[in-house]
Amino acid sequence: MSRMSERGGGDLRAWARRHGYSLLSSVGTLVRNPLTSALTIIVLAIALTLPLGLNTALVNLEAVHDNLDRLDSISVFLELDAGEDGARRVASQLSSWRNILAVDPVSPETGMRELAGATGLDRFEVGDVPLPWVLEVTPNSTVDIAELAERLRRAERVDMVVVDLDWVRRLDAILGVFSRLVILLAALFAASVLFVISNNIRTEIQRRREEIEILALVGATPGYIRRPFLYSGLWMGLGGALLAWLAVHAGLWMLKGPVEALAATYGASAELTAPSVQMLGLMLTGSGVLGILGAWVAVSRQLARINP
Repeated sequence: MSRMSERGGGDLRAWARRHGYSLLSSVGTLVRNPLTSALTIIVLAIALTLPLGLNTALVNLEAVHDNLDRLDSISVFLELDAGEDGARRVASQLSSWRNILAVDPVSPETGMRELAGATGLDRFEVGDVPLPWVLEVTPNSTVDIAELAERLRRAERVDMVVVDLDWVRRLDAILGVFSRLVILLAALFAASVLFVISNNIRTEIQRRREEIEILALVGATPGYIRRPFLYSGLWMGLGGALLAWLAVHAGLWMLKGPVEALAATYGASAELTAPSVQMLGLMLTGSGVLGILGAWVAVSRQLARINP
């Protein structure tokens, strides 16, 4: 039993030594060719920055979509002669409906101030303009807006119901297009990462062809020859992913001021969401796996051609 345990410990140490040597060998290869290694990592970072940047933009657009005030609000215009008492009575009745979360009465004076401010008429004397009381109805998120609007039209003292959800639908459609575009670009640029690393490893193998042939002649196994190149592919994939993540963070930092200034013109605040650490972990994992796979393909093909 002790002999088997010692044998297993020896095998584990031998495995660790082999991988440790391959690890150091791959790092040495990258360090000996700093320009080539840096250019490869930069190309990979550029390839990964676009899908990551689009995904970050999608996340921020979805946050804006979710945080918009009165996103699905319905404007209920009452009859002109309803008055304040009538408006509050209707608001109280609508508040008791199961599919309505809140009802906010808007007086004619408040409505006139908002209209004048939005159109620039607050600089002029427009006189008395008769405006009705308006009820801003916030429905439950699960309700059918069109069905609720039709029911509101039949309510007491209601003159008109306005539901402007076309822009919401357009925004939803844009977000859907963005989502599909992110998936498509992620797949395309993942393939580009595979090809870039594979081509880089192929070039390195051609440069070290004689060394590989000598290793094979002295009994080195294909796994022993292949292992350093796999680690090289891993390092390049990890470097490209990390650089892309940092590039997107830098871009958001540069956009922070202009975006906040733009939001301030609409009387709102904006806070850009940067790629999370979880996203970094996902990118490192995916890019590292692609790096190993690209290196594996390149090494396997080149070893078959060399056929030492």
